[in-house]
Amino acid sequence: MKTIHPVLRTLALVAVTAALSSSSSAQVDERTPRTLFGSDHNVHHGGWGGPSTHYTSIMGHDALLVGARGGWLIDHGITIGLAGHGLVTDVPNKAYDAHRIAFGDSLRRGSLFRMGYGGLLIEPIIAPLSPIHVSLPIIVGAGGCGYQTFMRRSTEDDIYSYGEDYQAFFVVEPGIELEVNVIKLVRFGVGASYRYTSDLDLPGTGKGALRGLNAGFTVKVARF
Repeated sequence: MKTIHPVLRTLALVAVTAALSSSSSAQVDERTPRTLFGSDHNVHHGGWGGPSTHYTSIMGHDALLVGARGGWLIDHGITIGLAGHGLVTDVPNKAYDAHRIAFGDSLRRGSLFRMGYGGLLIEPIIAPLSPIHVSLPIIVGAGGCGYQTFMRRSTEDDIYSYGEDYQAFFVVEPGIELEVNVIKLVRFGVGASYRYTSDLDLPGTGKGALRGLNAGFTVKVARF
């Protein structure tokens, strides 16, 4: 009976030992990448919604934006949903009023700028299981803006308003928020964002009149 060469026997032993070690470590290795739909990891799904309020500046005037955000929370780590904000304070613009007067319009009082926008919300969360954590919301969408003009007719008391100058715009708004888990179903966040919009083309209005910083807070209520 032919005997196995000692070198070959040693190599075979090493190979078998390495294979067994690799198989064993594969079974206990916790660093295996987790997949969204894989059977090796139970993905947690939740959802939330809530109001948001932000301070900003538009054409040199203090302004308040009020809106709502919400969406589907995937595995505690990212939200995909919708968000929208609307301007609730009066923003005058004397340059626009001068434009209307130059064209022969009789203004009862100064015009007011109106604006609102919304779209897709994508919000990754850093350290989501910590009671205090950071989120990085970004809104990608569109909006509309224009002027509410108060005109005077033939009599002193006969007043009507309309919006002749208005347009749509594209918006991207990335931000950062510090969130606190107040109770199990409620989170409170404070943060800031930058609102970037496409150029405006309205009389007496700068092309970048809507671009600027927001600072405010958000309340999230639901199942996290």
